[in-house]
Amino acid sequence: MTMGLQPKEWIKNQKEKLGAAVRGVAGNFQNQKKIGQGEHKVHELMEKAGGQASGFCLYTSEAVIQTGKRLAVYAEAFFGKKWRRLSGGFKKAGVHAKEGLLVFWGRFSKPFVSMAHAPRLIAEGYREGKAKGTAAAAFRGLCNNKGFFRTIFNYGAPVLGAVVLCNVVVSASNVTYAVEVKQDGQLVGYIADESVLTSAQDMLRQRIIRTDGTEATFELDPELSVVAVNEDLLSNANEMTDSLIRMSNEDISEAQGLYIDGEFYGAVTDTALIEDILNTTLDSYRTGAEGETVSFVQDIELREGLYLTESLVSSEEMETLLNSTQEAERTYTIVEGDSPTLIADKNGVPYSEFKKLNPGIEETCLIGQEAIISTEKPFLSVKVVREETYTESIPYETEKTEDNSQYEGYTKTVQAGQEGVEQITASVEYVDGYETTRTVVSTEVIQEPVTEKIVEGTKQKETASYARGQVLAASSGSGSYGGSFLWPVAGNGYISCGYSSGHRAIDIACSYGTPIVASASGKVIVAGWYYTYGKAVVIDHGNGVQTLYGHNSTLNVSVGDYVSQGQVIAGAGSTGYSTGNHCHFEVHVNGGRYNPLNYLY
Repeated sequence: MTMGLQPKEWIKNQKEKLGAAVRGVAGNFQNQKKIGQGEHKVHELMEKAGGQASGFCLYTSEAVIQTGKRLAVYAEAFFGKKWRRLSGGFKKAGVHAKEGLLVFWGRFSKPFVSMAHAPRLIAEGYREGKAKGTAAAAFRGLCNNKGFFRTIFNYGAPVLGAVVLCNVVVSASNVTYAVEVKQDGQLVGYIADESVLTSAQDMLRQRIIRTDGTEATFELDPELSVVAVNEDLLSNANEMTDSLIRMSNEDISEAQGLYIDGEFYGAVTDTALIEDILNTTLDSYRTGAEGETVSFVQDIELREGLYLTESLVSSEEMETLLNSTQEAERTYTIVEGDSPTLIADKNGVPYSEFKKLNPGIEETCLIGQEAIISTEKPFLSVKVVREETYTESIPYETEKTEDNSQYEGYTKTVQAGQEGVEQITASVEYVDGYETTRTVVSTEVIQEPVTEKIVEGTKQKETASYARGQVLAASSGSGSYGGSFLWPVAGNGYISCGYSSGHRAIDIACSYGTPIVASASGKVIVAGWYYTYGKAVVIDHGNGVQTLYGHNSTLNVSVGDYVSQGQVIAGAGSTGYSTGNHCHFEVHVNGGRYNPLNYLY
């Protein structure tokens, strides 16, 4: 290092000298007309450039070491003895670092020094080529410069290999095996597997429907083969369908096809009307309730693609189709507590229409029975799911206590029963406005029910008390009746307890005081309190056939009266051994009790 120069100035000078040396090499290559005349100068300048670069690296290492020494001096003055122990290690580390830098620079600069000798060797080869011939000179040039070419190969081969490997990996990552589809020797496209072609064929059949309902003639005989292609060239079913249609000789158009549950209903060039109809239909069912979901039952899809021009339909035709109705019977399953009027109200059907759809529903309304509520439905069905909160009454229990000091039939309510109130939150599903399912989400008791307490007499009454003008003898005979029996409860009601071996009657639940009518004409043989039946009426219809009407609240006939079919004979109630207002109805034939449903019409 030149004395008197600061490190920064010296580095600047070395950079300038190194740059001048390199520019000198380039200038001699451009200006020398003969290789022999410039070889010595080139060699001299290259070595000079290498020397300048080497000097620069050596100075850098020296500067690092000198700086370390200065820091060591400062540290020793500050830390004292402790630093002297550590400074020895730093000095050794500095020496090793200097040696390492020298080794590194020697290895790094060796290829460049070899390159500096290359022009001289090439010039010698050129002169020798003139004297001994080109082939011999070329061979000697290769031999003399084998170190140079080895260096170029050692540096270039890995780089070239890495570039080639990257290109192969990138290309392979985008290539996949696919099925090539050709029709009549012409390429249709590439697909991932044959299922795509199958779907495309199905879509093709739908798209090539003519206005008269017939399919356009298009024979499909594809040729399939497995090839390796770029993934970007793969076609889906819709794109494959478009390609197949293009190969037909039909008049085609770009349009949007309407598919409902996978079935094609026509194509339009403007989907604004269809989308407006769909949105309007859904909006008509929305109530704005929180958490409400409104959707179509069918899967509705608009597919863009090529379609036969004949399959295009006008906006008016599409509007008529989407707003139309179709025949479809809807039913409702009767549950406990239902009555014909209640079923009609629940489903929003006028009662007169409900009776027309279900003839005889007033006479027979059984739990589990299917009732028809509609015979048509919209072309597009809409499903609505929402949470509803409502209250229901909780039936109270009845606790009965026997009193043997009172006669049978005696009852006294010592504590009136009171229904409780329960708040229910349920998820309810409607289809086209009709409830289809109801799932209870939560329940909360708002008011507990109060138990009804009743005292009943158990003391037996004398049978003779019924014989004295209150009970007439029943007839006997063939057990046949010339007509049909009428439903005994006016205003319908429903069967709350059916006929069985333990209950040889049917209980028809109804409101208190509902008129009870004679199921058939005949003579009244019982009209009064009748054992556990409470206030009852028994009518003899001849030939050993009688009907019994029990638990009435009031009686409108007397023993010995002759009544006609349909005549009001009592009012419904819950007298005797009963837990609610109903008509206990029995059919007797020669002393035996039979299922009343086999006699009613």
